[in-house]
Amino acid sequence: MKPISISLDEATGEKLDALAQSQGRSRSWLVRDAIEQYLENEARIIEAIKVGIADADAGNLVPH
Repeated sequence: MKPISISLDEATGEKLDALAQSQGRSRSWLVRDAIEQYLENEARIIEAIKVGIADADAGNLVPH
C-alpha cells in the first residue's frame, strides 16, 4: 500500500474516531474504504457521461 497523509479539522477527526470505534475499525480502514467508494462512484459517473455523449453524438436524442 502507498501511505498518504491528510489533515482534518478537529470536529471531523473526532467524528472519524467515533465511527471507527463504533465499528471496531481503524481510522485508516475507514478512510481507505471511503476513498475507494468515492473513486468507484466517480468512475461510474464518468462512464455514464461518456455513454451519454456517445448517444448524443450518434443522434440518439429525445426531441422536445
